[in-house]
Amino acid sequence: MPHPDEGDSSDKPEDDVKTWLLSSGVRAAKGLVPFRTRRIQSGRWKRPETSPDLPLRYDVRPGEGESRLRCLEAPGLEVSIFRSFAYTEVEARKLGEQVILLDGAGQFAPTLDHERRLYNLDHHQGCLRAFTLATCEQALILVLKGLELDRGDWKVFANEPDLDTIFAIWILLNHRRLRELSQEARDVLIPLLRLEGAIDANGFELAEFCGLPKEIFDEAKEELDRLHQRELELKRTGRWGTTDLAAYTQEMLGEIDRLVYEESDFSNFARIEEEYGHVEIGPDRLAVVCRDSSGIYEVEKRLKSRWGKRLGIIALETAPSVYTLRRTASFAGIDLAQAYARLNLEDPAVDGRPPEKRWGGSDEIGGSPRPGGTGLPPESIGRAIERAFRPREALSGLKTLGRSLALTIFPAAAALVGGALFHAISGRPQTPDQLLMRFALAAAFALFTSAVLVRQESWSRGWIFGFRRPSGRDWLWLLLPALASSSSLTPFSEGVRRAIPGFGPSSFALLAVALLMGAVTAEVWFRGLVHGRLVLRFPIMRVSGPWFVSVPALVSSLLFSGLGALMAWMGLLHQVWPTLPGPHPLVCAALAFVLGLVLAVIRERSLSLWPGFLVQLLGGAAALLVNF
Repeated sequence: MPHPDEGDSSDKPEDDVKTWLLSSGVRAAKGLVPFRTRRIQSGRWKRPETSPDLPLRYDVRPGEGESRLRCLEAPGLEVSIFRSFAYTEVEARKLGEQVILLDGAGQFAPTLDHERRLYNLDHHQGCLRAFTLATCEQALILVLKGLELDRGDWKVFANEPDLDTIFAIWILLNHRRLRELSQEARDVLIPLLRLEGAIDANGFELAEFCGLPKEIFDEAKEELDRLHQRELELKRTGRWGTTDLAAYTQEMLGEIDRLVYEESDFSNFARIEEEYGHVEIGPDRLAVVCRDSSGIYEVEKRLKSRWGKRLGIIALETAPSVYTLRRTASFAGIDLAQAYARLNLEDPAVDGRPPEKRWGGSDEIGGSPRPGGTGLPPESIGRAIERAFRPREALSGLKTLGRSLALTIFPAAAALVGGALFHAISGRPQTPDQLLMRFALAAAFALFTSAVLVRQESWSRGWIFGFRRPSGRDWLWLLLPALASSSSLTPFSEGVRRAIPGFGPSSFALLAVALLMGAVTAEVWFRGLVHGRLVLRFPIMRVSGPWFVSVPALVSSLLFSGLGALMAWMGLLHQVWPTLPGPHPLVCAALAFVLGLVLAVIRERSLSLWPGFLVQLLGGAAALLVNF
């Protein structure tokens, strides 16, 4: 196996490894400490959860296609075990950074890529078996040489949990305790690893040359045979192919724990009732979402024992849907206000009833909306906190703006298709009824397209796009200017007055449909689709919060005004209302911008599209009544 450290050897990391290994070998050679097998009945398999003296530290969680295993004391490592794992080097590099492949999961030569943090621990393809350590010993050397498994999240892949692979997994998951093992524990572990490594790499016929005295060799061989018994039994009875590999590995890790550890080794171990997950919130900082009945400060102490200095924020569920938010790193540049703002944006329970029903608190500690708690599941809380602290790059903002502009094109094209379809079926409109029908059909096409795009963007979070009940009250002050803008913009103010003499009984019903379709389409299209897409990237106003013009409000208003100018320039308004003098595009754009900006502000401060929809509907109805 290549040497994992190619830097300056002045610190002599090799000496640390030699001291660690040789101290155990010397004691074993002298026979000072026999194997502690008296707690294990020979030939009897004991599941980890039945152990009366050691905590169950290994969790198995189902995944997509494979189960995932982790140790509560090394939550940054996730072990995926699946029989079909067989990555080429090219495929392995696509798995991302901080990846470890074990014993056949990587179908290429043993690899130590420190730049990408890709490690393939193997002794099959592309190596000389006679001169290469087995996987478990490679893993031991990596850990003892200082591989930073506490830095960031690591993914470990295995395909066949033979004893060599299981020992390697145990070493990686127990990397924190490995350097602190008592001398007695080392005297147990090292002979097992040395003998298993020799057997797995070169076969049992050469195992006696691993350097262990006969007494230690025999004891180690007896323990390995006992550990191997379960695998042999499953294979002999034909059940190995259907065995849950992660659960099997969990059991085996528990057995190794019993060999190596004593109950006193876990005197300070405290389990969190449930750790939902963690997310990165900055360089070497993370947020943990968990559930526990203990107080936040007790949970903080437990989590710090696992995550150390990486822990930045705790989101603790103290009751169903009730969370406490705690900042644990006071001088790390972490501002809980960012988390509050993002959670308030995405949480459907933040409805402004009452206004204080929202995420909030101090810089150090806060919590979920009161009363009632949050409407977000734990994984959504984690993702929201992650997005709150995600670096805002200029290029990312430009991409979001570009995507929003592109999304605007599709409803516009759909409206043109709707108008062309009506023209193809019924010919050129000649009566007010036909004109209104064509307008309603074009609006329906644009509405349908906008709704489909909203669904594609994230229908499961429809409240982000304004599909929720209105909140707050301060936006009510904007209703009067919004109604005035809507009435002045609508072509009904002049066109209806001239066109009403030609209306038949059905025209008024069609006029109501056209009003309804136009109002709904404009809101879903601009204040829903465009504004909602930008909300995911740019800050906006909140209920009863400070007043300012946000980027989403400005962009959606500009696009809305652009549509008004385009319709005037193309004569579309004149086609719908032939009696209306052709308005100047700049006039239309200015009026549409004012209306769009007012409606966008209402949408942000009410969190809802419905006030804007009613404003447009009432504005059109007011223009109709005045001219009627």
